[in-house]
Amino acid sequence: MITGFFPGRIRLRAPVFKDTSITERALSILRQPPLSSIIKDIEHNPVTGSVLIKYHPTKVPMAKLTSLLPFFKKLEKEAESYSEKNKPVILAMLDELEGYVKNWETV
Repeated sequence: MITGFFPGRIRLRAPVFKDTSITERALSILRQPPLSSIIKDIEHNPVTGSVLIKYHPTKVPMAKLTSLLPFFKKLEKEAESYSEKNKPVILAMLDELEGYVKNWETV
């Protein structure tokens, strides 16, 4: 899924990002506090299934993200096998992720 990365910029590409409802749900989480203070810009291309996220690398809460690694691995597995059949599972996982993020006191 990660096709390009360097500090401050990450590109994700996968068929799941061609689904506008899933992508918009995921991006809405990134655009909400506290993550909105980290994210500079987001570009989504639904035709290619690509998302480019530009962020402030010094503001990334690595300890908090590292603690979610098992969750992200599970989400990645669902996204890799994306179909209409597992779309509800992915959306539910994004709701779960939003709950984790909203409970962060400070980023």
